[in-house]
Amino acid sequence: MTYRLQTLGRLRLLNEAGREVAFPEKGLLILCFAIANGYREQSRAEAARLLWDGVEPSQAYVNLRKTISRITAQQMELGRTFLTFSQSSILLNPGTLTSDLDAVTDDGGDAVARFCRIATVLRDDFLKDTKSHGKALDAWIGRQRETHMSLLRESLLAAAPAAAGQHRELLKSAAMRLLERSPSDEEVRKVLKNALESEGRHHDAQVIFDSVSRSVPIIGNQPSAPVEILVRDDAHQRKPPRLVLLPPNAERAHSPAAIFASSLIEDVTIGLCALRSVSVIAPYTAAQIGLQADKANTYERHTISYILDTRLTDEGDRQSLFAQLIFFANDEVIWADRFNLVGDGLMQSRRGIAHRIAAAIASQVEQNEAVRGSYEDHADSYRSYLLGQRHLKDLNLPEIRRARKSFREALGQQAGFAPAMGGLARTYFFEWLLTARNDRELLRLAERHAREAVAADETLASGYLELGVVKLYLRQFDESVEFLDRAEALSPHYANVLASYGDTLVQASRPMEGLQKIKTAIDLNPISPDNYFWAAAGASYSLGQYEEALGYIDRMRDRTPADRLSAASWGMLGDRRKARQFVRKTFDVHPDFDLDRWMAIVPFREEWQREHYREGLKKAGF
Repeated sequence: MTYRLQTLGRLRLLNEAGREVAFPEKGLLILCFAIANGYREQSRAEAARLLWDGVEPSQAYVNLRKTISRITAQQMELGRTFLTFSQSSILLNPGTLTSDLDAVTDDGGDAVARFCRIATVLRDDFLKDTKSHGKALDAWIGRQRETHMSLLRESLLAAAPAAAGQHRELLKSAAMRLLERSPSDEEVRKVLKNALESEGRHHDAQVIFDSVSRSVPIIGNQPSAPVEILVRDDAHQRKPPRLVLLPPNAERAHSPAAIFASSLIEDVTIGLCALRSVSVIAPYTAAQIGLQADKANTYERHTISYILDTRLTDEGDRQSLFAQLIFFANDEVIWADRFNLVGDGLMQSRRGIAHRIAAAIASQVEQNEAVRGSYEDHADSYRSYLLGQRHLKDLNLPEIRRARKSFREALGQQAGFAPAMGGLARTYFFEWLLTARNDRELLRLAERHAREAVAADETLASGYLELGVVKLYLRQFDESVEFLDRAEALSPHYANVLASYGDTLVQASRPMEGLQKIKTAIDLNPISPDNYFWAAAGASYSLGQYEEALGYIDRMRDRTPADRLSAASWGMLGDRRKARQFVRKTFDVHPDFDLDRWMAIVPFREEWQREHYREGLKKAGF
């Protein structure tokens, strides 16, 4: 048996037992270049230009010589010689290596066999996880992917008439993969329609594919009026936004509800593939994306604009499916809903649920497209903004100041970028909160940037959100509630808005209402930032639920900002020893902490709440 090069998905070299073996990455790329292009021999100059096109030619040759040295050493260790090197050439030794691309280039078999072979292999993109090495290599990878999609399309259309029975699932999967890249491909859309009809889903196919190009295709009942999709003149149309529908990752994957939910999401995905105005990620790729640990980087790498996140939740003796549509550019939930999955009525409810999800996705994407354009037209500014958002997930001064630097860079690249203005406002507020010095200048700067964000774009919730938060700590409670109410009206499922609104209600001496909003925010954003749990802990304390307050604090990644609240909670529970631990920690971070000065900062509207907090801190030992 020979070694095998895997090029689709993650680039790697496998031994005879199918185990990955170490090999220089540039060496794998040279092997890949030779196999994909059908080269027995390639020039060293060509390899150097491909792998190091961004450096001087002399340095590229030096880099290539070092790479060749590492390749030669590794080949000696493996006892295999895949590549031989001369002064001017690189030779691929035939018979030493197979590749997953062999199935793509093999012309053997009839049309159906060839399609099945190609469609099975081309589930993943060529060199999908390979980081960029320069424009030359990126362009070559792009050309290879286009070639693969052309081969897949050609084999699909050739095999479709004969493959619709036994290979229906593979036909649907391949058709969706092609429509992901080219939503307007009518021939491929027809194959998908025929596949649905061969399953007996004539009504679904008719509704989906007979809709006019500007209306939303829906699985299930026809809506009373078509939902319009934004269509631009073809000459000026940007690429359609990419949407991924993530299946629920249920622990009980084989339960009836989990099977139904996963099938439902795939059904909705198939229906949305009929849209010309959105590019839908195929279910196989969506499932792989759902398993990634760092989803933010995955979404960015795949240029995904919208994510439908789904999960199953228990509600007594029944389960429900929670779905939320997220606009990745600003991490905003633009639509969310919950669907009951009743045991005996699962299949009866499929069409109704699919209709509601598909209609909501299509209409929300339309409404949000103008916002998306402002992000994509200024890619560098958007990247800086995203980086700032990531830094803000940790509540410590170094990260907050890094976030501020990124937001300023975003504004330097796009002066009127309202989300970056809102982000800048939040950095000043967080610094005011963490330093606990009641530096009014920080609040003044936060208010100024929040007002600039509102002036730049009155349709975005983020400016009103930041303005509402600042007004709270300026003790202007009515104005704070007014601004946050406006933010919620603009974006009713935006978790950050609900968490801040809830915190404002707590400080305005309405802790029960505030806690409910914060709980909704946590439900919308289950991997929540620390400030959600901190706000929930404060609400619980105000309600006399001290153990619940400590439970929320325990869910924070960095609990240091809540040390005073932990001390007060343990103080009210009568555990002086534990309370003193947090008193000491507070003085470690803030040696000049003064209880009276701190109590003057905390913006409680009614005196009972202030005295309740003071009582806990006193009992703790402050």
